[in-house]
Amino acid sequence: MKKQVQEEKVRINKYLAMCGVASRRAADQLVLEGKVSVNGHIADEPGFKVDPRNDEVIVDGRLMATPEARKVYILFNKPRNVITTNHDERDRQQILDFIDVPERVFPVGRLDRKSTGLLLLTNDGTLAHRLMHPSSQVQKEYLAALDAKFPPAMLQKLTGGMRLKDTGEKVSPCRAKILDDGMSVLVSIHEGKNHQVRRMFSTLGFEVKRLDRVAYAGLTLGELRRGEWRFLSRNEVEKLYRLCGGH
Repeated sequence: MKKQVQEEKVRINKYLAMCGVASRRAADQLVLEGKVSVNGHIADEPGFKVDPRNDEVIVDGRLMATPEARKVYILFNKPRNVITTNHDERDRQQILDFIDVPERVFPVGRLDRKSTGLLLLTNDGTLAHRLMHPSSQVQKEYLAALDAKFPPAMLQKLTGGMRLKDTGEKVSPCRAKILDDGMSVLVSIHEGKNHQVRRMFSTLGFEVKRLDRVAYAGLTLGELRRGEWRFLSRNEVEKLYRLCGGH
């Protein structure tokens, strides 16, 4: 039992980084400056280990929430060929290989293996459910790189609410803009049918060579590079709740 408890402990700098307080290097400095206490005692050694589930960690007078109590909201820039699941029997690279937090987070919606771009992850089931519910009509914006130039004359067919040729499903009207080179189209949809954007272009005779989600529910990637992530700010989370009718 003691061995199991020991294995659950993590270095204080890693724990503070997972809490979003600072990078590991900056967390080391906070420790050396005596600004971190654990269970009422100053932790002044960077190698000090804590139990994230049970220890009370305070930084500059602010109590770090325990993982069980803390809701986390993560914005991730998904690389190509990364699986949007927490488990894969073929041992392929997964999104949680990139994200280092103690909470068990899950993706809000999916991006297929070949697609890249913005993905939200959280352990807040209420918000995730509301964002994914059709009634919220959350806008998702994709940049599609095609195998041929997309003619302006076909824009109305793309945006007007088509029937997908493979299943006959009807999709709702959407917004789209052809970019300067004509080989790329920016598409904004609020539905989430499986491979929807790829299937819409396929219906019109085009193959999507690359698909990148550039915006979701008003959020954009900003300076995040492929494989990088950050926590959402409180203001961003509040906007998401307002967007889907929550508080």
